[in-house]
Amino acid sequence: MPDPSCPYRFPLPRVPATEPPGAYTGFRADSPVVPVTMPSGDTAYLITRYEDARRVLVDPRYSRRLELAGLELGTIGLAEHLLLSTLSNMDRPEHTRLRRVVAPEFTSERVERLVPRIQEVTERILSETAAAQPPVDLMSTLCHDLPAAVLLTYLGIPFSDSGDLLSWTKTLTDLSGHTQEEVDEARALLHTYLKGVIQERLGDPGDDVLTALARRCYEDERITELELEALVMFLLIGGLHTVVYQLGLCVVALLQDPDRIPELLAADDPGPAVEELLRYTNAVESSLLRITAEEVEIAGVRIPAGSPVLSAIPSANRDPERFDRPDTLDFDRPDTAHLTFGVGMHRCLGAPISRLMLQIALPAIFRRLPDLRLAVPDDELRWLPDRLLTGYESIPVTWGRP
Repeated sequence: MPDPSCPYRFPLPRVPATEPPGAYTGFRADSPVVPVTMPSGDTAYLITRYEDARRVLVDPRYSRRLELAGLELGTIGLAEHLLLSTLSNMDRPEHTRLRRVVAPEFTSERVERLVPRIQEVTERILSETAAAQPPVDLMSTLCHDLPAAVLLTYLGIPFSDSGDLLSWTKTLTDLSGHTQEEVDEARALLHTYLKGVIQERLGDPGDDVLTALARRCYEDERITELELEALVMFLLIGGLHTVVYQLGLCVVALLQDPDRIPELLAADDPGPAVEELLRYTNAVESSLLRITAEEVEIAGVRIPAGSPVLSAIPSANRDPERFDRPDTLDFDRPDTAHLTFGVGMHRCLGAPISRLMLQIALPAIFRRLPDLRLAVPDDELRWLPDRLLTGYESIPVTWGRP
């Protein structure tokens, strides 16, 4: 196990907040496998180079079964709240079984049906924003409301409940801003809410994910009630906050490099630009925790069996051994094979929806508000520290005559 007295605490600080932790540059060059202390007090090996980080994500020797390290959901602390999902905490064959149950709800054909909804919500929010008196906080308007309106409708959850859901799930992904009692309360409230809304969908079925999964649970008996609830909880936590923060990060990156905005707007397909933005900015500080099922070696470092391992996604996505000029936002980059949504069997299930929202919303923002700019200096943007899914607390923007 790593030395409990190791000097590095995860997540590492970002100075400035708009860039990945500066320590990653030195780590990649000199000590690519770094012992870190998680907020729970547990220690882990942090993997900082792209190829090594990717190997951790696809190699079955790096397991999601926390019991291999003697870690339990109730004792690991706040560093693993995404383990509320049984899907994310399974290896094969259990993972394969459960993913097959939910995968039909996230096919490209089904996701494409969201295009009119995303366009309608984006246009409505931008119209309200343009009619407001600047400055406006983009995080509390478009960045929060667009993912909530799209994802909740898709799942079959009333948008009117989005305030509570965002609050509860935000508490569950905060690594140090809440007491354990507050975390337990948020989890209990979310648990009670989801049990109720699942029963509502059974009594009043619709063309949504929750109805389909509930039928597979209660009619086909392909998943248990616990797995059903965990799946929905996972989709809420991962889906809502990932896009909320990622959208804000992408907007700020474009405002800081305004020459890229005309390139984005001129593109027939915004997909490549969005992929580069996903590489360049990161709303995830690391992969989900893995546990070594046997002794392994990474970059010359022997890691004992039963050791926690984290892939540092922001570091891997800026690795100069993998990407030429990694600190440059380049929409003509020929290869943007980032790790933002993971890779392998635990890759993000909702990645197609996240990509679609970014591809529609980002060009729409700058077409509707072509003179959009930050209302505060870059160094006054407030970053949310100590979070698994992270980004800006607020993004004050303005437009019109300076």
